[in-house]
Amino acid sequence: MLTISKKLHIEQFLSSFTQFANFDSPQNKYYFVFEDRDRGGQMTLMNTFGVWSIHGKGENYSDLNETLLKEEEVITLVWKHRGAVNRAIKSIQDHKELVLK
Repeated sequence: MLTISKKLHIEQFLSSFTQFANFDSPQNKYYFVFEDRDRGGQMTLMNTFGVWSIHGKGENYSDLNETLLKEEEVITLVWKHRGAVNRAIKSIQDHKELVLK
């Protein structure tokens, strides 16, 4: 089970992103949703052919567009939100275990 407690773990998460992310076939992108505690909604981290982006949405806001990020910015973002990312990872891993049983 992956838990992000060091920045090295973020690199592991990003390199195995497709294992944790859902796939949107019409847009041909992988996406991973986690809680955005700063704004009280959800943040979606996406990867399309190696290009990273984010989009936030909540009850009182919705980003107009995806924001493109460099990998260093993704690492900073995931580190800042590692608690929410860890909860989302755990939920995905727990669901996969239930499906396998």
